[in-house]
Amino acid sequence: MKTSKTGVTVMIPADIWQFLTEIRSQLDASCPGAPTPIEEAIREICLHYKSCPRTEGEMDAFCEKARTWKRG
Repeated sequence: MKTSKTGVTVMIPADIWQFLTEIRSQLDASCPGAPTPIEEAIREICLHYKSCPRTEGEMDAFCEKARTWKRG
């Protein structure tokens, strides 16, 4: 049986993507196997919306889903 994963395209502005890839390059130099730019983007999204009382609960659920996805 053959399985395949489907996904969605995530649009990240070029200036943010460049910043994320630069950070990743710096971290990879010290510790190979650092998070992917997508993992970094998810982390930043979680941190941003968790600070808002109106979205805190929803972000907790989203972050849990993201952790489950990463474990795989």
